[in-house]
Amino acid sequence: MEPIPVPSEPTTRPSTHFTPLDDLTSSFLLNAKTQTYSHQYSSIYFLRLHEMKKAVAQVARAKWANAPGGPQHVPRVLDIKKGKLSYVIGTVYMDMRLKPSILDDIVKDEFNLAAPPTAKYFSDDDVIMMEDESGRVKLVGEVIAKAGLVTGIIVGALGMETPAGDFEVVDYCFAGLPPQSPLSGSGLSKSDKMDIDEEPSSSSSGEWIALVSGLEIGLTHGTAADAESLETSRQLLIEFLLGEAGGVEDQAFSSQISRLIILGNSVVPIIMEEEDEIKSKRFNASKTKYDPSPLYNLSSILTEISRALPTHILPGSSDPTGTSLPQQPLPRPMFGKELSSKGKEAFVCETNPTWIGIGDCEMLAVSGQTIEDIYKYVESPTRLEMASRTLLWRHMAPTAPDTLWCYPYLNEDPFILTRCPHIYVLGNQPEFQTDIVEGTEGQRTRIVLLPKFSETGCLTLVNTNSLEVKTISFKVSSP
Repeated sequence: MEPIPVPSEPTTRPSTHFTPLDDLTSSFLLNAKTQTYSHQYSSIYFLRLHEMKKAVAQVARAKWANAPGGPQHVPRVLDIKKGKLSYVIGTVYMDMRLKPSILDDIVKDEFNLAAPPTAKYFSDDDVIMMEDESGRVKLVGEVIAKAGLVTGIIVGALGMETPAGDFEVVDYCFAGLPPQSPLSGSGLSKSDKMDIDEEPSSSSSGEWIALVSGLEIGLTHGTAADAESLETSRQLLIEFLLGEAGGVEDQAFSSQISRLIILGNSVVPIIMEEEDEIKSKRFNASKTKYDPSPLYNLSSILTEISRALPTHILPGSSDPTGTSLPQQPLPRPMFGKELSSKGKEAFVCETNPTWIGIGDCEMLAVSGQTIEDIYKYVESPTRLEMASRTLLWRHMAPTAPDTLWCYPYLNEDPFILTRCPHIYVLGNQPEFQTDIVEGTEGQRTRIVLLPKFSETGCLTLVNTNSLEVKTISFKVSSP
């Protein structure tokens, strides 16, 4: 009988260096005493255009400086001249008949009737508009129709006004990737940017960050066997993170994980039954059947994991917090005495979205609502491609506030990307996807789309130095 292998030396976790990025995150944290929803949302659009117009204009000048016809920049859309090649910069507005409307909400509230929700807003009847402080102009032409635009992005358009008063676009540009802070040790080659290792290895140096989303504790779909398999998958995940699962190599690798980040949808949403919903509208007295056990179970899991490694948790669309972006941190006292008494670096309740600094690596983490909404505007591109485009647009949530709820900021648009993240993570996606996006000034961003753990059992690991990615599956099939 062979002896059970044991590590030659005790495994220890690497020291982790959490760097608060207050200049990027402070605007996401709303002051409960001063926040107000009395402002008009138009301020966000004007601020967005004002802040980003200069960057787009710089790209436009460089791109079209030597274009035939010598196009000139027209400062306002209403100053475009017929028959003269020029370029203009403004905010895109997509006029889409399938887009949800406030009138739909009124009909639903008053008569309990509404059109069924659509998976896509896209249709052949869509109209692309560009607007600025002076007015709007309709953008036409095959080039712009295939650009995959969404409401709220700032674009530069080269073209000519038609006899009908539209602007026919022959080329377009965006702001491009924003500046990026230097990252030591990023040596991932272009050929490796899509390669994913599914087996744990301890060969790479640097910190490994564990990423997971969609734990969905309390999920009741499926059979009792399905629920038991999901619970087993969660327990395997916990044991791996604590270094208690697998062989010696697995335990040595798990000891290199320095931090866990949970990106939303940790518990299932509170569901109001249809009968209760109707009663609440009639009598303003909802009797929702609330089950606290998912939160108790989540608190137990977080307490166990946070004893071994620092843990960050972002709220998601199903978690008990507001739905408008930026979602505010889940209340620490909600997780019990032990977790709420931990230091702020050991257990961190984040906003959604949020920036997290680990050494000199800057990570942008979003629970997924931004890409979920953007994806409805376009016909064919993948979610990974749309995530890449948000970097080129320099905006993580362009469809807010049109079809994505957000706080009505008066003096800023915090969703503008003023810095390019080294790691850009989006949770609660249909499947795992990743890529490296590179900018013209040497920027390199690892994009990671996380699937729901409740559906895939997938844990993703990212190295903060090399930007290497690994996935580990803990999915247990039902008998």
